[in-house]
Amino acid sequence: MLGIEDLSKPIVDFANFDITQLGTALGFGLTVTLIGIITIFAVLSLLWLLIYLFRLCFHDLPAKRAAKKTSSAPINYVESTKEESVTDEGEIIAVIAAAIAMAESECEGTRFRVVSFKRT
Repeated sequence: MLGIEDLSKPIVDFANFDITQLGTALGFGLTVTLIGIITIFAVLSLLWLLIYLFRLCFHDLPAKRAAKKTSSAPINYVESTKEESVTDEGEIIAVIAAAIAMAESECEGTRFRVVSFKRT
């Protein structure tokens, strides 16, 4: 590795400085830098590949689940063409009373449900 045999002693001896020591130190620093950069990009490439494979495997699962859910039970909606006018004050009072009763039952912890409907 660039002529460095013993790593326990410093690379550059500043007491007896020589230009060849500087070249050795710069070569060692460049080697460590390149190894670090290559390692970082290799790990990033592996992460990119892993994310790409996950996208290929699991990207269509929500769409398949939604298609399976909607295709299993088709729902037919019927539009109401008949307009009803709300002129009966008794009906309005009944709706308001039901809404108040339901709101009060949520606060107390009891359950409120509508049992029957009568058309007047």
